[in-house]
Amino acid sequence: MGIYLSIGAAFLFAVSQISIRQGVKKLGVSTGVALMLVSATVATAVLASLLDKVEVLLTASTSGILLFALAGVIHFIGGWGFMNASASRIGPTRVSATTSLTPLFAAALALVSLNQTINLYIVGGIMLIVFGIYIVSTSEE
Repeated sequence: MGIYLSIGAAFLFAVSQISIRQGVKKLGVSTGVALMLVSATVATAVLASLLDKVEVLLTASTSGILLFALAGVIHFIGGWGFMNASASRIGPTRVSATTSLTPLFAAALALVSLNQTINLYIVGGIMLIVFGIYIVSTSEE
């Protein structure tokens, strides 16, 4: 089931990229990020209350709440802000290819901050991703 959810996420991210490209033209980067954050907050709150019930938030630890809040700020303001700005300049195809660097950064950060190990398969996969991004980013439009 997990692989189907991952494929669904990839498809929805692709749809999002197209929406972002069109929306940034009309509203700009900052307004777009703000609207994304507000709409995602409302939708997530509704979904969480339907699936997990509100009691989950009432019993959540302070550190858990703060870590998720920090992740949300980094993800939406940093990640989506940069993505919206780049989508208006280089287009959704190149943006989605470039954001495929996520495994490289995630592996490096996990190695440093979580003491996780990286095996030869992970290194090989990341090298293939980086090579693919190089090809896409240096190709003619």
